[in-house]
Amino acid sequence: MMEQNFRITKYTCYLFYILQGTLVNLVPVLFIPLMEQYELSYVQLGALASVNFATQLIVDIVLSKMVDKHGYRLALQFSAVMAFAGYAVFAWAPDLFGNPYLWLVIGTVIFSIGGGFLEITISPLVHALPDKAKGKNMAILHSFYAWGQVLTVVVTTLLLALVGRSHWKFIVTGWMIIPVLGFILACIMPVPLSKADEHTSASFCIFKNPVFILFIFMIFFGACSETIMTQWSSAFMEKAVGLDKVVGDVAGMSMFALMLGLCRVICAALDRKMKLHNFMMIGAFGAIACYLIVSIANIPVLSLIFCALTGFATGMLWPGTLVFAADYFPKAGAWLFAYLAIAGDLGGVFGPWLTGIVADHAGLKVGMGISAVFPLLTFLCILIYVRSCKSVKRFHK
Repeated sequence: MMEQNFRITKYTCYLFYILQGTLVNLVPVLFIPLMEQYELSYVQLGALASVNFATQLIVDIVLSKMVDKHGYRLALQFSAVMAFAGYAVFAWAPDLFGNPYLWLVIGTVIFSIGGGFLEITISPLVHALPDKAKGKNMAILHSFYAWGQVLTVVVTTLLLALVGRSHWKFIVTGWMIIPVLGFILACIMPVPLSKADEHTSASFCIFKNPVFILFIFMIFFGACSETIMTQWSSAFMEKAVGLDKVVGDVAGMSMFALMLGLCRVICAALDRKMKLHNFMMIGAFGAIACYLIVSIANIPVLSLIFCALTGFATGMLWPGTLVFAADYFPKAGAWLFAYLAIAGDLGGVFGPWLTGIVADHAGLKVGMGISAVFPLLTFLCILIYVRSCKSVKRFHK
């Protein structure tokens, strides 16, 4: 009965994770139109993606306690308002006020503040719901990020082809409907109580635990592995592979997101039938192969296939780490998710930024090839956790 009462809360979280998928992935789809209209470099484009994650990182660090203090509802409402305002600035301020790149950055900062609040609100909110299937719920929740990414890529790409690249700002304006709907749902959904952490020092003591430090590195490298392909696949397919933008985005970037979501749904369906760490290790190893093949393949179809498979391979690296941490530290509060989100956002900043620098100096193919190091490091983190968790658990206890 209690679970049914919170059904609308789950649906609201799903919608907000679709919004999160839009906030992170809309700008990369617009990389080429922005480059053409404002004569931006690869570094400037990569910096926009990095600004997104860097802003979310700052929100995670500075404002995570506000969720406990003011509650989940207000945090989601604020996220919706900032997403709406950020899209408005990003779309219209560059042409209205001059200095386009500055206003693109400002708009990105504004809507990324909303994304940062979503990052530190939704996962702990779903985790706090009265449902014992925590791991399954987390996998399903994070699949909606992928569905948001698919929706963003497919709809935006088709509209760019239909109305023309120069009208991208109207497309951005259309996406403002999602935060409006999210705000309405946040006003009416029931929410569990968000208790402030009375033992603030305890949340910092967790940094003395070696398993937690391992989780930090795991989600950092996993985020790099996922976001590099997410942020750069659109430009890579057009500039490095030579595909038409519509084909590259719909068949490449959207298939990546589709496989990302499919991975998470399958993992949720398997639940405890397959050990999560095995699922993640196979995925990390597969991601290594995918990045290397994409970087050297001269056949466009192969590039598209392995771009998509990278989504399936990296699908559980981020949410899987959250499940590991929540299971290992069952008494931790929302601050646990905030700390991991900080590490993940750092990965989201560092990975695309490094790829952009390499691409400017040696080309996008070389940048993609070097990116294989991140799933390799993720694989090693998972392996270390599996091999040493028993002895470390004794230390933890």
